[in-house]
Amino acid sequence: MIYVKCALAGLLAVLAAAMLLAIVVVVGISIASSSLQSSQAGSVGWDPISLARPFTWLVVLGIFLVGFFWEFRRVRSK
Repeated sequence: MIYVKCALAGLLAVLAAAMLLAIVVVVGISIASSSLQSSQAGSVGWDPISLARPFTWLVVLGIFLVGFFWEFRRVRSK
């Protein structure tokens, strides 16, 4: 049961990081878009295929492991 709780904590950490990243990206694109519209005509784009790179999966795995071991350490100390 401890491992299930820890895995859920890791997944929650990944979801929280993904939501935070989405908020940062939206704010960043809107700021970049407003500054570009005043100086140039054009659009700001983002390629979701860029998430298929191995580095992205290593970051996701790292976030999961941090959440997993954080919860595992906390549960084992009780």
